Amino acid sequence: MKAFTISTAVAFLASLAAAAPASSSVYQVPIIFIGAADAQFTQYFLTNGIGSGIYNPLSISMISNPGSVTCYFFGIDGSQTVVAPGATVDVGPPQTQTYGYCY
Repeated sequence: MKAFTISTAVAFLASLAAAAPASSSVYQVPIIFIGAADAQFTQYFLTNGIGSGIYNPLSISMISNPGSVTCYFFGIDGSQTVVAPGATVDVGPPQTQTYGYCY
């Protein structure tokens, strides 16, 4: 009976280990949105390509990406801005940003 209980417990623990998800390497990167008169805000974006809405109405003239992934942003008037790792990029013309993603 003891052998059965021990082997059952070992099999149960092995099944739990097999069912555990692999660790993922999804991080967040802080993106700095800069408007007129140095007004700014920071929003964090996942680095796995899942997009996020941007709900701050500030008109943005520059976007800074201190992270290690490339990010893509879309403005309310149709701007499309790509920001490489470590770069600060002008948004032209300045406008409220509505959506972005990074990977």
